[in-house]
Amino acid sequence: MKARAQLRVVSAALAASLASAPAFAGEVHFGASDIPTVFYISKSDDHNRVDYGMRLNDKCAVANNDAVFPYWREFEHSPPVRTHSLGIFEYFGYGISEQRLVHGGKPDAAYQVRLKQFKKRPVWITTKRDTDGHCHALARCEIAGIQFAELFSIYVKLAGPLSVEYIIVKGRNRETGKLIEERIDN
Repeated sequence: MKARAQLRVVSAALAASLASAPAFAGEVHFGASDIPTVFYISKSDDHNRVDYGMRLNDKCAVANNDAVFPYWREFEHSPPVRTHSLGIFEYFGYGISEQRLVHGGKPDAAYQVRLKQFKKRPVWITTKRDTDGHCHALARCEIAGIQFAELFSIYVKLAGPLSVEYIIVKGRNRETGKLIEERIDN
């Protein structure tokens, strides 16, 4: 019951920020080694989404403790697809509560991120250079009871302007290769 009550509080806060229109604080710029989308949050009321990018150095490694950043990716009224920084109030729903370099402890974990609205489900990110020379990031979290499943996205089904009906976390089981998802009802 405690978890369900906590989900209601989180859902209400997330819905309040999700219901607002994207803030157009400024276009997001990416460096040569940056990864524009490690994972993203989409919602049921439009086609826009919040992507979580990652700033990397020329060795495809994080250089500091604020490498992951959220931003709007606007698909409505495109082409072209536009990117914008989050507005100040949108950080409550989409922001990051903690991120840091990890020096061991979890298998293959190099970086940890906790979203403000999903603090109990940390996202572990590893980075590397692919054979094509580009940087690549792999996000993992628990999905449907599977530890370190590959995280693709989070979908939020809004029930109204200030409420969430359910959330679906989507990814892949790294051991079997099967696509998985977990529905979290409000």
